[in-house]
Amino acid sequence: MKRRMRFGIAILSGCGALGVMVAPAGAASPPSITITSGPYHNGQLINLSVGPNHFFAPYSRVNVIECADPHGSTKNLPTSDAVCDGNTIQGNTILVKKNGSFSEHGYELFALPNTKTLGEELGDQPVCNTKHPCVLYVGQDQNHFSAPKVFSAPITISGSGTKS
Repeated sequence: MKRRMRFGIAILSGCGALGVMVAPAGAASPPSITITSGPYHNGQLINLSVGPNHFFAPYSRVNVIECADPHGSTKNLPTSDAVCDGNTIQGNTILVKKNGSFSEHGYELFALPNTKTLGEELGDQPVCNTKHPCVLYVGQDQNHFSAPKVFSAPITISGSGTKS
């Protein structure tokens, strides 16, 4: 029996954290993403990496941003940047190596919304804290979710992003 799927979903494990990948049907298999193990807190610097793969275009640029993942569920993974916080994008350029691998050292996590560091309003979306899971979007174009991307496993972030 043949099945056609618009997106394939795989849950993969790495050395420390799980990652959820979403790939267009017929595309190369999504790679696993490894991130620093939690628990996580506001302002924490983490490392993430993706090993050699044929999923990400060599020499392309990838971005990392925090996105809402209601209830920490694969079925609630973001489908657009509307549920992501563009203020959380990493500051430096991440270039994909010839073999498809890349890494980011020192990505800063934020409890969201974050008035203290990012200047956001208390009612802003997305919300990412100990009660509201989020995921890290790692992909070639956060403005076009059809571009190659992977998601971290759901994470929660303790601490406050509000001004004291």
